[in-house]
Amino acid sequence: MAKPKFDVGDEVRVRNQTSLFHTRTQKYTRGHVGVVSEHRPEWVIPEDEAFGRVEDGRKEPFYVVRFKQTELWPDYTGFERDTLESEFSERWLEPARKEK
Repeated sequence: MAKPKFDVGDEVRVRNQTSLFHTRTQKYTRGHVGVVSEHRPEWVIPEDEAFGRVEDGRKEPFYVVRFKQTELWPDYTGFERDTLESEFSERWLEPARKEK
């Protein structure tokens, strides 16, 4: 099992890339910054799982990332503290701040 690249509390950015095949990465989260709120067990990435490759698919850690609603939708009119959580495989995440 791979060691997770990110820790709970780390700020991450969802990669803003296209996908030709199935992915669970919502378009509205791509390019936005959130905070890792939970680790999930390593599992087959959705791109392989969608094609039935559960036994031999590529596996990696998954994370739950919490976003401020105002980060995702600048015109959001709800409370400033409102959040949304979504799950991502590690390949879709990068550090929010580039290392020097």
